[in-house]
Amino acid sequence: MNSTLSSLRRTPYQSLGILFTLTFSLFTLLVFSFCLLLVTRIVYYIETQPQVTVYFSKSTEESKIFKTREELLNTGKVKSVRYINKDEALKIYKELNKNEPLLLEMVSKETLPSSLEVYTTKPEYLKEIAEFSEKKSGVESVAFQQDIVDNLIKITNSIKISALVFLSAQFLIVFFVIFTTITFKILSKKDEIEIQRLLGASRYFIIKPLLKENFLLNFVSTLSGTGIFSGIYLLTSPQLTNFLLGIPTLSLLNTPIGSIDVWPPNFFFFITMAFFSFLLGYLLIWITTFIAASKYVK
Repeated sequence: MNSTLSSLRRTPYQSLGILFTLTFSLFTLLVFSFCLLLVTRIVYYIETQPQVTVYFSKSTEESKIFKTREELLNTGKVKSVRYINKDEALKIYKELNKNEPLLLEMVSKETLPSSLEVYTTKPEYLKEIAEFSEKKSGVESVAFQQDIVDNLIKITNSIKISALVFLSAQFLIVFFVIFTTITFKILSKKDEIEIQRLLGASRYFIIKPLLKENFLLNFVSTLSGTGIFSGIYLLTSPQLTNFLLGIPTLSLLNTPIGSIDVWPPNFFFFITMAFFSFLLGYLLIWITTFIAASKYVK
């Protein structure tokens, strides 16, 4: 460790260049990853909700409603259909308005329509299923979430494209910064390396100190990038909480230790993000170091 620190101090500007560039790149990766995971899980959450709700007039017979349900299932584009009769509709209404006694007094089950909650296999089928349902006998109105899902899908695709372009450019810069720094260090020790090679030292033995230096820089960069990301999240969490009001806990993965929650992000989420950032940074450093070594260490 002491030799690694001493080596870093001998080239402070190059080391700081790698440190700052890698920290910014990993921080950017965390921001884009968090946004992409969050929007993706929100889309999934919305897709698990009733996507098309078909309301029937009060005089519609149950036989007609069941026939419509069968026709929807037979389209091949519907995952499931749930029938909500007037009794169930009243229970749902009471639960939603349990804190509004005046509203409860004004409504009885006779005033509420029966409905079908339709879940499509793909969001793209929402509009088609809604138009199909509107034409059925006894249907009074149809509500669906096409606009919400479409907008979220557009946002997700935009984040993916932006992340791909920006991170590709950013990590290309990191590659050249690390490559240039390693090349400089190799050339500055050219005579020493030639002697080591004549004595039988392997290429890995020669570049091992460089890997240790960059491993340490990557570790510090990961801590710094994760720390900055966590700090910004803590500052903006009140605004995010208000914006995502009503969204339940969104889990990315459940483990024996605990769940990794994207929203609100928990401790395991930050640890997981930090680990993958560190792993990506280390792979980048490893590959770059070996490319430089294969070019200049003969």
